[in-house]
Amino acid sequence: MEATGLRAWGGSFTTGLAFPIAALAAALLVFATTDITIGLVGTLVLALVPWALLAGQVRVGPWVMALAGVGIPAVVSFSYRAPGATFLALLAVAWLAAMGESWPAETAALVGAVASPAADILRFGQWREDYVGVVFFGTGAFFSWLIGRILRRERQLVAALTEAHDRLDVAAAAAERRRIAHDVHDAVGHGLTVVLLNLVGARQVLDRDPAAAAEALDRAEQVGRDSLQSVRAIVGLLRDPGETGAQPPIPGASDIVDLLESVAAAGLPVRSEVSGDLDAVDTYTGLAAFRVVQEAVSNVEHHAPGAEVVVRIVHDPEHLVLSVRNGAARRAPVRQRGRGGGTGLDGMRQRVSALGGTLSAGPDGDGWLVETSLPLRHASATVGR
Repeated sequence: MEATGLRAWGGSFTTGLAFPIAALAAALLVFATTDITIGLVGTLVLALVPWALLAGQVRVGPWVMALAGVGIPAVVSFSYRAPGATFLALLAVAWLAAMGESWPAETAALVGAVASPAADILRFGQWREDYVGVVFFGTGAFFSWLIGRILRRERQLVAALTEAHDRLDVAAAAAERRRIAHDVHDAVGHGLTVVLLNLVGARQVLDRDPAAAAEALDRAEQVGRDSLQSVRAIVGLLRDPGETGAQPPIPGASDIVDLLESVAAAGLPVRSEVSGDLDAVDTYTGLAAFRVVQEAVSNVEHHAPGAEVVVRIVHDPEHLVLSVRNGAARRAPVRQRGRGGGTGLDGMRQRVSALGGTLSAGPDGDGWLVETSLPLRHASATVGR
């Protein structure tokens, strides 16, 4: 049930037509059981005024309802010997309890609804014979108040549910923004790192080996094109479902080897040890594994340039286990303007936890170690590219 529907349904009993229609029915009951006079008609019309205002979506104050909804029916009942008018008072009691705006008005209406029939019996009836009527209307007043309280609680629950629904919408939007930020960080950040490696390598060998420099520049250009394609894929996810357009394939576990080869070609000493068939890894797990390795290797270049990297991947029937370990840096890290803590490590953890896996990252000897275990049979989850 959507939030707008919840709000409309929650207020239908207290601000809609249910109470006014019931009040009109009670007035017709009075006309059907009492001799009709001009004074009776005029008084009942006054008693129906607050209900008519409610039917017209006009706010009625609690004391107005207490006086007009209970006081005037009491006058009708007492002056014209029309006990049916007490049903109008019971409706007012229920409405005041449902709204809960003023407990003094609510209490006064409840007392008046009980006192009115008691006064009628004391004046017109025999107490010993008619006390049952007092008990009847007193019980009716109590249950009217109780029903109003139940309606009030219902309105509060609907309001709370609506608020929770709105908060979930806000949280979902925030989660989507974080997911997109992680995707951009993973795809573009890694690509720029590899481009930078190739540019640095080309500059170092430009004078003595122009051919090698040209080859490094070609690799940088290709990685730049691939990164641009990844950005287009991420933007494509933001399109409406009806929009068409070819989408680049989602990287998987089998693409990790190609990823490491491109990094090695850019000059980062990296080797891989693979056990098992990576082509058999499902899409979601493969994507998460690819992004973890991509981010871990990118971090090595940023924080430990030139360090040797060893990537181990084990694919067993139940899990995909991988580790990325690097040794000590061989040169000082290059400080980059505007680069803060980033979203890389948090992004890795969120991707892995979304699939029910585990991830640990921390110092290991003179280097750094990232270890991940991903279940191959996991509960459905929403994972970005």
